[in-house]
Amino acid sequence: RELEVLSYRDSLTGVANRRMFDTLYPVEWAKARATGEPLSLVVVDIDYFKQYNDHYGHVQGDECLRRVAQVLDAGASRSRDLCARFGGEEFVLLLPATDAEAARGVAERCRKLLGNEALPHARSGVGREVTVSMGAGTIVPGSDDDPGVFLARVDHRLYQAKSAGRDRLCDVEP
Repeated sequence: RELEVLSYRDSLTGVANRRMFDTLYPVEWAKARATGEPLSLVVVDIDYFKQYNDHYGHVQGDECLRRVAQVLDAGASRSRDLCARFGGEEFVLLLPATDAEAARGVAERCRKLLGNEALPHARSGVGREVTVSMGAGTIVPGSDDDPGVFLARVDHRLYQAKSAGRDRLCDVEP
C-alpha cells in the first residue's frame, strides 16, 4: 500500500506525479461527461527555468521546483482538485466541477501566491523573481470530445502565454 502511494507522488516536489494525473484525468473526464459539470485544466510552466538552474545550480533549482509545487498545491485547494508535476518544470492543475471563471481565479490565486514567495531569479527575462506562464481551458465533455485533444488545446494556450511575453495566463483562443 505504501509503495502504491509512493508510485503516485513526485519524489522531488511531494505533489502528485504524471502517473497520478494520467490515472485521474480520464476518471474526472467521465464524471464531467456523466454529470454535465465543467472540467478545467491549467498547465503551468516556470518561466526561464533553464536559466535559473544554470545560474543557481541544480540543488537550488530543485528547491525552486518544490516551492512552486507547494504554491500550486495550495492554490488548487479543494478536495477533488489535483496539482501534479507534469514533467520537468511543468505542472498541471486538474479542477473538476470548475467553470472557466473559477479556473481563472485558481490560476490567478496561484500566480499571486507565487509572487508572495518572492523567489529571486536573476536570469529571468521578465523580472527579478520566479514567475510562471499558464494555459487554461474548461470543457463540459460531450460524446464527441476527446480528453487528449482538450489537453493539447490547453497546452497550446500555455505556449501562447509564453510567446506573448510569459508571466501570464492564456485561457482563450485568440
